[in-house]
Amino acid sequence: MKRYDELTPEQRAQADENALTELLHEVVEGAIQFNDKRNGDNLQARIDKAWRKAEAMQTPWFASEYIMDAVGDKLRSMAQSSTENTLYRFPGDPWVATLAVQA
Repeated sequence: MKRYDELTPEQRAQADENALTELLHEVVEGAIQFNDKRNGDNLQARIDKAWRKAEAMQTPWFASEYIMDAVGDKLRSMAQSSTENTLYRFPGDPWVATLAVQA
């Protein structure tokens, strides 16, 4: 297993892209929503506005592009944070089992 800082630049770029793609998909699908009041920002409001723009233009398939235009910098930062805190498994790495905790 490797930490993010042990990856090659190409592997880092791929990890960052994968994380951003996954996060954006979850945001577009509504699986992730942000609490603007609790977070003290307007991230979800900006995402909702981007969605309304896509709907008003009758192009919901472009919602991800509108969202990236509106909050792409924030989503990239969140994805980057995720990739930096992940361990990456490669072929030949030993298997790591998760232990179940019984209550």
